Amino acid sequence: MSALAALFRREFALAWAGGGGTAGPAAFNLAALALAPLAIGPAPDILLAAAPGIIAFAMLLSTLQSAERLFSEDAGDGTLELYVLSGQSFALICLVKSLAFALAVFWPAPLIALLAGIAYGMSGEASLVLALALGLAAPGLALVAGFAGALAAGLKRAGLLIALIAAPLQVPVLVFAAGAGRAAIDQTGTAGANLLLTAAFSLAALVLAPAGIAAALKARLE
Repeated sequence: MSALAALFRREFALAWAGGGGTAGPAAFNLAALALAPLAIGPAPDILLAAAPGIIAFAMLLSTLQSAERLFSEDAGDGTLELYVLSGQSFALICLVKSLAFALAVFWPAPLIALLAGIAYGMSGEASLVLALALGLAAPGLALVAGFAGALAAGLKRAGLLIALIAAPLQVPVLVFAAGAGRAAIDQTGTAGANLLLTAAFSLAALVLAPAGIAAALKARLE
């Protein structure tokens, strides 16, 4: 087994053991989805119109809720220094660590989106499109949250700072993801284009975010 594969398995296991895995973000996601109708009212047409945006926003909140613990423990116990001295590309280590954490923590998000879309009155097809869009957005959302977490690593009460950094960067991909769901509801024929734009954002994050995360963490160590 390669060193990076071993790191992936370690980080995947730690995401479950250290922070309860997906329980916290999933509960946060469900709570946001359950409370939204109290604010906008129970009218079916209003819920249907707002569904894609609410479901996408709930996923954003769930990614921010767990981003603080991605690098905070490594910054405090000396693990970051060991990663830097390991001989492996530090950016690649950050990518593997972020993806392992995202897979362990955010895997239920598309399923929650599918069920929430049906609960908000969307058709099964439109709910599937929205779930697919959020599945495509998940790597990008996780990496952007990881970048914000790296900038705030080791700081006390870093959650607010992470939200201020990450949320504006995550909004564009959520606009595309929600747009795919909206296009599927209205049958405008633009759902595919929105899905491609969502995937493009995540691919760009896969290329750019690891270098940014590595630079932020190295700056903290200096």
